[in-house]
Amino acid sequence: MKKKELIIKKVLAAALSAAMVLSMAACGNEDGGSSSSGSDAQQGQAEESSSEDSNSDVASNDGAADDASEETPQEPEYDFGGRVLRIGSYYDMTPNPEDSALEALLAERIAFVEENYNCKIEFVVLDDYVTEYVTSVLAGDPVVDIGYHITSRVLPSLIEGGIVYPVSDLNNIDLTDYKWRPDVTEAGYYKGKNYTFLLKDPEIRYGIFWNKTLFGQNGLPDLYELVEKDEWTWEKFKEIAAAANKDTDSDGTVDIHGFACRENLSWCYLYSNGAYACEKTDTGIDVDLSDPSVVEALTALQDFTTTVDYRNAIDWSTEGWDAMITGFRDGDTMMLLEEFWVSYAYFNSDENPMSDDWGWVPFPKGPSATDWSCYGKENGCRVILNGVEDPEEVALIYDLITDIADTNEEWDNLMEDVLEGWANDAKTVELVTYINDNKLSVLNAINGFGTLNSAIGEMVGKVTSGEMTPQTALDTYQSQIDAAIADLENYDYDAEMQEYLQTEEEGEGEGEDEAGEDEAGEDEAGGDEAEE
Repeated sequence: MKKKELIIKKVLAAALSAAMVLSMAACGNEDGGSSSSGSDAQQGQAEESSSEDSNSDVASNDGAADDASEETPQEPEYDFGGRVLRIGSYYDMTPNPEDSALEALLAERIAFVEENYNCKIEFVVLDDYVTEYVTSVLAGDPVVDIGYHITSRVLPSLIEGGIVYPVSDLNNIDLTDYKWRPDVTEAGYYKGKNYTFLLKDPEIRYGIFWNKTLFGQNGLPDLYELVEKDEWTWEKFKEIAAAANKDTDSDGTVDIHGFACRENLSWCYLYSNGAYACEKTDTGIDVDLSDPSVVEALTALQDFTTTVDYRNAIDWSTEGWDAMITGFRDGDTMMLLEEFWVSYAYFNSDENPMSDDWGWVPFPKGPSATDWSCYGKENGCRVILNGVEDPEEVALIYDLITDIADTNEEWDNLMEDVLEGWANDAKTVELVTYINDNKLSVLNAINGFGTLNSAIGEMVGKVTSGEMTPQTALDTYQSQIDAAIADLENYDYDAEMQEYLQTEEEGEGEGEDEAGEDEAGEDEAGGDEAEE
């Protein structure tokens, strides 16, 4: 692993020597990619970035800065006339230089752009960001220029409702640039246009966390070795999940579960078999369940859910939504299906870290798959609100304030260091990097389509319970799924947007206690929503 002190020296050297070097980078990328501004809940916890450069390289950078000063390069001539760019979220996204080198770079870059290009960056905290986006846009006065959101809530309602602006219509953003997360860009693609974007980070979605300490104590196979030998299969997963159940006090009840998951097991089976049944089209979305890999995946899913005793339910009377996550952290579960953000939020947290050794592997591979997979139901993103003044200028300023790396290699170095802070071992870093480098992280758009998503969920429920065979369930629910897709063409998104106005009116005058409860609820969901 590289030494983190080197990047600090490099950042300081750049700050002292080369404001002009930074402006050259901005000029070079003016027509290139733009990135998400500020920092997310995840990025805020990133470790200081590292570099492969040696101390002599840092010294060389100082020399290069001197040369740049002597050459007096031409700076880009931007004057935004004092414009205030407002960036909103339910939390304060202002970069904190004390948190990490990444945050320091963002804070430094924002200060440079403000000073040299005659603009101001303002981070706005919104109590109910979705409602405020909708109501302000409908009123003709967007509350912010750029806002945080969740991909599954943008698509399709806020797009069809005219609340967010098509970023791909702008002339100064290249969404294929290395700055951008490709899965988030793709997740916001709808009817020929892109609406979502996000600064590149290494966080992926669902995979299997495993308790290496408990595995060793109980003589279970090393999952890293299984992955390495390409033996991490559905059958091996099922075998280990069953064998890992432990009744430690011999009372007939499992005390330590071999496996736990709170959601999306079915989609992980489908995606890990190459069965990407949900596809976006030029007219919206389509679901194709006819591929044999779908039946194959659902058959294996049913075999698992009906024969293995695993934890798949939360007792809401006594437990919180994160009970399975804390259970894994506390040694009550040996394998956990979860999104990767829980690694730093729970297992490597400063407040209450996991005492056992843990690792991460992708979901086991299905027989029809050609590579590993990483399913995601949604991801945090950025959107430009419809109706903002001069959206191309908004995008340009946004690009400038996030211009903190000149090459893909520099981004990779930053991302590797972030991963080193999030992960518990080098193998996790290697596997997550492999997923990212090979673009195996895929976000499913289905969650945003309520009726369609419900029909598929009901069908899957019949399969997992064993009530129907996979083929019978597919045949039974196909007409309902087709009808839900057809109904999308006639759905009244404008009426849905108007409901936000009514909600706001009903909420006026409510007591502080009620508002506080709503805010707390948002925070509770934040772990699942506030990615990137």
